[in-house]
Amino acid sequence: MKANLILLLVFVLTTANAQGNFRAAQFSMTIKGTSNLHEWESKVTDVRATGSMTTDANALQSIQSLQVEIPVKSIKSPKGSIMDNKTYDALQSKKYPNIVYNLEKVTGLNKKGDSYDINATGTLTMAGASKKIDMTVKGKVGSDGSVTFSGSKKLKMTDYKIDPPKALFGTLTTGDDVEIVFQVTVKQF
Repeated sequence: MKANLILLLVFVLTTANAQGNFRAAQFSMTIKGTSNLHEWESKVTDVRATGSMTTDANALQSIQSLQVEIPVKSIKSPKGSIMDNKTYDALQSKKYPNIVYNLEKVTGLNKKGDSYDINATGTLTMAGASKKIDMTVKGKVGSDGSVTFSGSKKLKMTDYKIDPPKALFGTLTTGDDVEIVFQVTVKQF
């Protein structure tokens, strides 16, 4: 009986404040931009995310690491393969097949109701160029222990040495500014 009580106590203590490894379970991600003719958007069809976080009774205590990887060829436009190929060429997908975000540090983790405002600094690498970026995202811990991050980030392609794509002999030019809108849910494994 005493041994069972000790095992129960150990179980409660280790699950009440647990650090775990997480990976992407669900996601939605859209890249939005403009051109001299119309606005455009592309969907990301594959997102790989892994990280290490500490939770306590379904509360997010800390985020030790997070890496998000997007295969360039998973970016798909409803306009079809011409737009996709322009995107892949601009991102130099043959030489740099992935876009990668690596969290460097969380500078703020503030509970707001049933979610968290998370301020973070990390490095975003696209087309072989890396740049440190600051982001503010929402985080929410699910009843199953999953953590969902959502937000958006505006970027300039030229900050990553990416020439905004052109089409139709240069008569169609995309704008330099893009916005990435995302929601990624990670679960412990």
